[in-house]
Amino acid sequence: IILTDILGIEDGLGTMDFKVAGDATGISTFQLDIKCEGLSIDTLERALEQARVGRLHILEKMESALPGPRTELPSTVPKMITLNVPVNSIGKVIGPGGKTIRAIIEDHELQGLDVSEEGAVAISGFNTTKMEQAKAFVEKLTAEAAPKPAYDGPYPEEGRIFRKCEVVSVKNFGVFVSLGDEFPGLEGLVHISELHTERIRNINGFVKEGQRIDVKCLGMADGKLKLSRKAVFEAASAAAK
Repeated sequence: IILTDILGIEDGLGTMDFKVAGDATGISTFQLDIKCEGLSIDTLERALEQARVGRLHILEKMESALPGPRTELPSTVPKMITLNVPVNSIGKVIGPGGKTIRAIIEDHELQGLDVSEEGAVAISGFNTTKMEQAKAFVEKLTAEAAPKPAYDGPYPEEGRIFRKCEVVSVKNFGVFVSLGDEFPGLEGLVHISELHTERIRNINGFVKEGQRIDVKCLGMADGKLKLSRKAVFEAASAAAK
């Protein structure tokens, strides 16, 4: 008797344990254990034929339930997206003390975000949309900015005050400010010590890109335009006395 079975009963009770795996076009592998001295060709042929019929029957049921692979995994299955960033931009993804990477994970509901020393980034989570948004955020964060053309126009006179100037970038050491339409393309540095009359401990929590501030021109130093917000406060305070 040749029993076609997928439960394993024949393993303990039969004299032959014959496992056959494959698809509709043929066999990919098989494994045979026997407890007798030998098997006839006829027995093997019958076993292979029964395995073929059983395999095709199971494949037919699988095909009716799922004709092809899913285009997207269910929301209950963890997923991963990988990308590469420049090695010199790894610090931008991690942030001071891991602040940036923790914020990305929290804001995009990720399970994890790992960055290797070579710049390989692995984003893991359950929500594909959120993961793609996190990927786009990392790509934008680490994008290589095109170098700005050198400014060759006139410079403002020292001591002049400019109102509502836009903060174009925030660095750990200070902020860069645009002086507007009167000096198109000209940006000056407001050092962190020149942002306020009091000491600033966390510049990222104090000022944001796009914010507008009043600044006073301190002149040129080392080929760079120096500006001060603190000097505006001090001038206003002196005028009020």
